[in-house]
Amino acid sequence: MKKKRHIPVISFNELELKQKKPQVYKSLVEGIAEAIEEEKDEVKLCEVKYANTYLTVHRDAWSGSLAKAMDFYIDNEQYEVCALIKELTSKV
Repeated sequence: MKKKRHIPVISFNELELKQKKPQVYKSLVEGIAEAIEEEKDEVKLCEVKYANTYLTVHRDAWSGSLAKAMDFYIDNEQYEVCALIKELTSKV
């Protein structure tokens, strides 16, 4: 049985905070991987707390978003995630 992806809940004020970047980029990479597998055109990136609203990323923006995620993971020396991002980028 496949583990369900966790979509982070972030308050509107936290969206700009650097401390939330790891959660958001993790959600992005996992979400795009899941969307490719399930042939979806959109990824729920995170939920805005108390707003019942999701920030989404459409397929058209996946390449650019993955490039930003790649920079983040290179800066944090998480090269195993970089390998996954490279694989996902080739499928987009």
